[in-house]
Amino acid sequence: MKIHQSTTPRTGEGAAGSTARNTSAATPAPASAAAPAGGLTMSPLSAQVRDIGSSLVGEADNDIDSAKVEEIRQAIAEGRLKMDSSRIADGLLATLRELAQGASR
Repeated sequence: MKIHQSTTPRTGEGAAGSTARNTSAATPAPASAAAPAGGLTMSPLSAQVRDIGSSLVGEADNDIDSAKVEEIRQAIAEGRLKMDSSRIADGLLATLRELAQGASR
């Protein structure tokens, strides 16, 4: 992370145009824009990828049982949640074995 500016600011001719370009580049175009600033257009494939990504994000929200999450949070806060470390270790080892068998094929 830079703490100080390592380049000197531009002055004179062209400095205002540079600032205008930097300002527009810092503001992202809305996702629904058909032709973003600069005359660029989105290909049909990239639009399809964007749509698929959006639908996957929406589907992931349905996979979470909010009531169960809240119940677990409450149990942790109250100290009622018991962890069986040997069961967790066994599960991790089983996963590692499965991954090792898949990699050796």
